[in-house]
Amino acid sequence: MTADHNPHFIIIGAGITGLILAQGLKKQGVSFEIFERDPNAEFRGAGWGLTIHWALDEFLALIPDHLKDRLEETYVNPVAVKNDEAGNFLFYDLQSGEARWQVPAAKRIRVSRERLRKLLMDGLDIQWNKTFASAQDAGADGITAHFEDGTTVTGSCIVGCDGAQSKVRQWLCPSLAKPNVLPYKMLGVTVPYTRALAQSMRDLDPYFMQGGDPKHDSFFYFSFLECPKNDTPSDDDIFRCQIIVSWPYRAGYLGSETPIEVPVETEDRIALLKKISNTWADPFKSILQNIPETTSSKSITIVEWIPNTGVWDNRKGKITLIGDAAHTMTMFRGEAANQGIADVTRFMAQYKPSWDSAAAKPFDAAVACNEYEAEMIERNNRAVRASTRACQDAHHYATIDGSSPLVNKRVIDVEQ
Repeated sequence: MTADHNPHFIIIGAGITGLILAQGLKKQGVSFEIFERDPNAEFRGAGWGLTIHWALDEFLALIPDHLKDRLEETYVNPVAVKNDEAGNFLFYDLQSGEARWQVPAAKRIRVSRERLRKLLMDGLDIQWNKTFASAQDAGADGITAHFEDGTTVTGSCIVGCDGAQSKVRQWLCPSLAKPNVLPYKMLGVTVPYTRALAQSMRDLDPYFMQGGDPKHDSFFYFSFLECPKNDTPSDDDIFRCQIIVSWPYRAGYLGSETPIEVPVETEDRIALLKKISNTWADPFKSILQNIPETTSSKSITIVEWIPNTGVWDNRKGKITLIGDAAHTMTMFRGEAANQGIADVTRFMAQYKPSWDSAAAKPFDAAVACNEYEAEMIERNNRAVRASTRACQDAHHYATIDGSSPLVNKRVIDVEQ
């Protein structure tokens, strides 16, 4: 692939990272198509929240102005943003209720993943129900993507943005693509609370918080997903909240002779959450004990996939990976979206000479992709390992201190 200044990118995956890449290319006037294996935009459900922090400036530079102007639509607590409440992101001892650590302050926004995804879909022609199957060389400057429904599309470069279970990654490195499952179990719920119940959490932080149980090594994460937009509080206000509880998968947890599995039945899952939180201090105990028994929950498998040099062949710059497809990390540092944004920024910088005739250097796809992947792999090899260490600390309370990646500052790691 050389610089014909008319490249065509094939984006596999319409998650957050794939959509940001699509919007970034569209902003530059670059040709692309975007394909998603889901049948429609609503298939994934409501989703939870995410924080854009150290990659915020890069994110804002990638998306067009008319979407930046609408970002407020995605905020989990627009009233708090309006009032310049930065939040504290505290880590609590769940047994005593004491705040133990504060993740250092940084410029950040807390958004609903569902609403951000909807915003980023604006103006994009997403082709749904398209599951990537394989790729085939299409000459010096082209590559063809084959989909499971028998259709094909040819372009200059295939970009796999299709998440932790990436089909593109599975094709590129079939024997090494499977993520590593970590020995922890996790349940997540979305709960609507009245102001009477939610206010105790709102008083602690307008966005999110986390905590650990020094007695049992359980982990707790709480985030507002949608808050009332009225400036004057009302007893009728409803707060939609995200709660995640995880625990070590080992014998002896909560006195059990065998590791505790995630129950199958809805009522049993909620009962387990209440059992885990039974000795916690308020308001953490109360917020768990007041989850309705019929609340649906999601079991999350905690996985990692560490990128390494030489694991896949990018076919001289014609196919590569971005985001979770390239580096699957745990949620315990809240970095996945930020690393994906950094990937998009660096990928576009390397490939810019292919569409910009005024670029300072000539374009060679193999060189561009190799340089993109070298930086991305080095950065995210460390990031995935840090997120795994944060996960381990979250479930071994005694190991947590101010240097733990669970509670230390979130910044892009660009040096050894």
